[in-house]
Amino acid sequence: MIYEASFDGSAKPNPGEMKVGGLIKLKETGEIIHEYSEEIGKGTNNEAEYTSLLKLLDEVLERNIESIIIYGDSALVVNQVNLAWKAKDDRMKALRNQARQMLSLIPEWKLEHVLRGKNQEADSLTR
Repeated sequence: MIYEASFDGSAKPNPGEMKVGGLIKLKETGEIIHEYSEEIGKGTNNEAEYTSLLKLLDEVLERNIESIIIYGDSALVVNQVNLAWKAKDDRMKALRNQARQMLSLIPEWKLEHVLRGKNQEADSLTR
């Protein structure tokens, strides 16, 4: 079975109060099988985006999902995790490394960047 997931994070102002949101659904039917939305303290937009991805990956691993396509609208997070961009900041490096370690436990995964307009379900969970 193939799953799709979306994640998003925000900080208002930046840095400020962070909120994360995301969802996992069955690719074939679009049925949402997990959704989250929560405030997580103070930090930056990038920290919120990474934290949201990590929360999503926790759930993917908990459910033993073996094939998933993950969408996010943070070019920084997606490109750093995919190793297309370097992580220069130590905090971002640590978050990237944690995400990559979690992804290594999933047999088949893809992490893709999408524009905010194509990430509306997850984006709406961070408002």
